[in-house]
Amino acid sequence: MPSRLGNPSKLGRKEPSETSEDTVTIEAMPGFDAPSRCSCGSPIEFRWFGYPTAEAGLDLDTATDAFITSISPEGRVWNPYALRMVRAEFRDRIKTAARGELEPVDEVKPVDIRNPPPLYEIRWQGIHVTDQIDGQLHHTTALVRMYHSEPASIPEYFVGHHVHEKLVDVDDISGTQQAEIEIAKRFFDSGESSNWGIVCNDSAV
Repeated sequence: MPSRLGNPSKLGRKEPSETSEDTVTIEAMPGFDAPSRCSCGSPIEFRWFGYPTAEAGLDLDTATDAFITSISPEGRVWNPYALRMVRAEFRDRIKTAARGELEPVDEVKPVDIRNPPPLYEIRWQGIHVTDQIDGQLHHTTALVRMYHSEPASIPEYFVGHHVHEKLVDVDDISGTQQAEIEIAKRFFDSGESSNWGIVCNDSAV
């Protein structure tokens, strides 16, 4: 996926009018606050349509690489054991989502329910990381969010678009996270015409 999707700006979408003449029906997705497929108890397939682009059969591997990149800012250090552990933690959560077994709210919840398209976030609340600050190692935990869509046109899939570390040491936590959500929205929009790389026989192109 080209990097031109870049940093988003607020979309400024307005809610549809209450009048029948102006009401807009969003058909591509379920209701804005509908329960996630990832918590409904039925198996579904995972598709990655974000950056970097996933080749056929490599969706989970590509999403895992994006996850590792997202939690590896300057100054963060990894040893091979810690890196294996966090990779496994990410992959296990996605596999649990694909079984439909995530816990609502604690592990998956709707985001930005007032604006289309409705997206969900899969949540990691305590990824163990080590930061080097002024020559000293500091052990802490990171919050991670992966935004995905669940298009009505492909009811057997959930589609990952963007993963990031949620920053809590910034002046505007909500605004900073909203900027990350906007990136996911752009990937959703850019993939809609191609069905997010999924063909009718359920094999990714």
